[in-house]
Amino acid sequence: MVLEYCPGGELFDYIISQDRLSEEETRVVFRQIVSAVAYVHSQGYAHRDLKPENLLFDEYHKLKLIDFGLCAKPKGNKDYHLQTCCGSLAYAAPELIQGKSYLGSEMFGAWAYCYMFLCVDFYHLMMIM
Repeated sequence: MVLEYCPGGELFDYIISQDRLSEEETRVVFRQIVSAVAYVHSQGYAHRDLKPENLLFDEYHKLKLIDFGLCAKPKGNKDYHLQTCCGSLAYAAPELIQGKSYLGSEMFGAWAYCYMFLCVDFYHLMMIM
């Protein structure tokens, strides 16, 4: 797989440099994340490692989803439950940490991003995790 060059760096570093994002910027970033995840899902895959370090800014400050190494294509359809615990624990959904089977949907991760962008001093949050 070949991806385009993204000179703008990671979303993670950007959030830390801004402390937190404005409501308007959160809306723009969140929409791009949901759009990228929706596209991956429309192709029948689950990314399974959605985190700010895997979202890069291109030269126009548009986000690009990277690192498809943990991607899974559930057997059958999108309602098939996955069993493998993978990804980054700091960003994992509760059912993943509890060892339960899960759908490939990253909606918990998307909700958690929105919360982090608007409400949390991201740098200090990452220091305690």
